[in-house]
Amino acid sequence: MESRGLKSSELADNIGVTRATISHILSGRNKPSIDFLQKLLSVFPKLNSNWLITGIGYMTTDDTDNATQSFKSIDKVVVFYKDKSFQEIKE
Repeated sequence: MESRGLKSSELADNIGVTRATISHILSGRNKPSIDFLQKLLSVFPKLNSNWLITGIGYMTTDDTDNATQSFKSIDKVVVFYKDKSFQEIKE
C-alpha cells in the first residue's frame, strides 16, 4: 500500500475484498488467507509471493533483477571490545 500510495479502502476496492478484511489484516487480528493472497497477486503480478508469505527477499520481482547490480560484498569487519581493543576480520 505504501509503495503504491494506496489507502486501505482503495486496496480493498482494487482487489475485491471488504474494507474490514484489510483492516483486520493490518491490525494483526487476522492473517491473510490464500484467497486474499491470490487476489492480491492477480492485481499486482510483480509482487514477490515469497516475500508476501515469508518476508524474505524483495518485495517485487523487479527488485531481484536489480539486486545483482547493487550487491555489495563485505571487505572486512571490525569488532570493538569493551577494553578498547579491536579485532579486524577479513575474509
